[in-house]
Amino acid sequence: MNRKQTEAYLERIQYTGSLAHTGETLDRLIKAHIGTVPFENLDIYEWNLVPSLEEEDLYRKVVEQRRGGYCFELNTIFGALLKALGFPVYPIVVRLLGGPGPLHPYAHKGLIASAEGKRWYCDVGFGGPGPKGVVELRPGLQEIGGLPFRGRFREDGSFLIDRPEGEAWTDVMYFAERPIEPCDFLPLNFYQARLEESYFRMDRMVNLTLPNGSKALTGMHFTLRKDGKVTERDLSSKEEAEQLLREEYGIDVVLP
Repeated sequence: MNRKQTEAYLERIQYTGSLAHTGETLDRLIKAHIGTVPFENLDIYEWNLVPSLEEEDLYRKVVEQRRGGYCFELNTIFGALLKALGFPVYPIVVRLLGGPGPLHPYAHKGLIASAEGKRWYCDVGFGGPGPKGVVELRPGLQEIGGLPFRGRFREDGSFLIDRPEGEAWTDVMYFAERPIEPCDFLPLNFYQARLEESYFRMDRMVNLTLPNGSKALTGMHFTLRKDGKVTERDLSSKEEAEQLLREEYGIDVVLP
């Protein structure tokens, strides 16, 4: 990613803050990203495509076409941005933990960046209830995006992140810190895009994080959470869905 592309990317996510190599900068970049670039599965669900993970294709999609994507796309291009800004960064594979039931396979992409002599987990491609900001790889409580999360190292050396749910703690994800080669994400990307049971093939999903809430389109149902209030409505036509995508997410597409 060259300097001109880097500047355009920062403009795309409306980031004008410090670019110093600090954990605070990583946190602000993540929050700017998840607040402007939607988590979305339109390529997979609407057009039955396997998303490209090539940097130039992702730059075109996210920056020029002002689209979003899912973890393999968004964390790939965000990693390229961090590298262009001078952060040491590498991709990792993550196991997401979704409560009771069978263990989910490693099928999520995250990033580990270094700053201030510390290691930080960065993720702009998780549409679920995960941390909406940078996570320092250390044991103990951290407040991330205004919510409490806890980190701890498991016996095998992997790092686990969990969050409170009532009086108990719910595991969110864990990962080893070993770098993964970009080619190793190709079969995972194909698996998520082609498997009939894949969550991303089941329904339309478009999510955007707000400073005080979120916007979520699931199928034809739109939910706006803002300042503790929840507003919901059902869409009645493809044209109404296209209009909502333009107005709420900045996504200008013609749905099949």
